[in-house]
Amino acid sequence: MSASEASSLATIPESLKRALRDVLTKELTGTGASDIDIHPGADHDGDSIIIVEVKHSLVDKPIDVKEVISAERAARDLAWETGERRFVLVDHLYDEKQKVAGVR
Repeated sequence: MSASEASSLATIPESLKRALRDVLTKELTGTGASDIDIHPGADHDGDSIIIVEVKHSLVDKPIDVKEVISAERAARDLAWETGERRFVLVDHLYDEKQKVAGVR
């Protein structure tokens, strides 16, 4: 891969960032999602990926893991539909006191 190809992979279009923020904000309603940071990164093999860090405020109700997984899937599907081929890694940062609903 040339330096220019690597540089273009590191760039994330602002339109994709906006779209990812919009879909995650909608999908994560009620989870305390308060800040979403999107930036390029690399996986353990050095392949280019998109890292989405979602910071959550403490909320009263336990977080439903199924909702979180569904939101991540929606973000990846959206990126794929726009032609993005990098993996979208969604990292959630919760308050240490946040409760999580049991998986059924």
